[in-house]
Amino acid sequence: MNSDGSLVRLEDVHKWFGDDLYVLRGIDLAVTPSEVVVVIGPSGSGKSTLLRTINLLEEPTEGRVLFDGVDLTDIRTDLNAARTGIGLVFQQFNLFPHKTALGNITLALRNVLGLSREEARERAVEQLREVGLEEKADAYPGQLSGGQQQRVAIARALAMRPKLMLFDEVTSALDPELVKEVLDVMQRLAGEGMTMVVVTHEMGFAREVGTRLLFIDHGQIVEEGEPREMFASPGHERTRQFLAQVL
Repeated sequence: MNSDGSLVRLEDVHKWFGDDLYVLRGIDLAVTPSEVVVVIGPSGSGKSTLLRTINLLEEPTEGRVLFDGVDLTDIRTDLNAARTGIGLVFQQFNLFPHKTALGNITLALRNVLGLSREEARERAVEQLREVGLEEKADAYPGQLSGGQQQRVAIARALAMRPKLMLFDEVTSALDPELVKEVLDVMQRLAGEGMTMVVVTHEMGFAREVGTRLLFIDHGQIVEEGEPREMFASPGHERTRQFLAQVL
């Protein structure tokens, strides 16, 4: 835990790509345990960069990122060790095509956490059961639907027993009828108290499951608040314009 009681804290985070692409502009953000922070905004607003900055897949140009009492931006920090506490699920499933669902999950459990073959298998099966895919343990990614592949990717992240889950537009590559099965898993996680930061276009999920909504535009947090209140009565004109387009 950080000194202010947060699990994640970003302090005055700026990010440039090259000399002229200014993507994050002074982001301050604290996420407390069991919060579900949903990030919305137009394409190119910096949402995914913000998410990837939380576990330093994107390194801030300026500012600090603290996770569970550790300064991830300190060059002395063992990033690989710190990252084991953060699960990240991408839009693309990033499963190894030559490994089964079970094999995809056990790989990091054995190589990173050092679990035995039997321990890794037991935990992987448990996580597949949690996402409703125990019967697909021996299936290869090519034999699974997009929704099933994404649920395997979520199970893989959860198997590491993270304190924080990051979701980067995880339903945007799915056919519409497969979206619900992934959102249902995320909703159950939220109900179990998992701390989550979710970049999404799914406004129903944001309204029903989010505990806090962030609207980002041009690399800045324009407005944040309780999701239902923000949907019903956004306080900023830019937020109103955006929601009018997407709702």
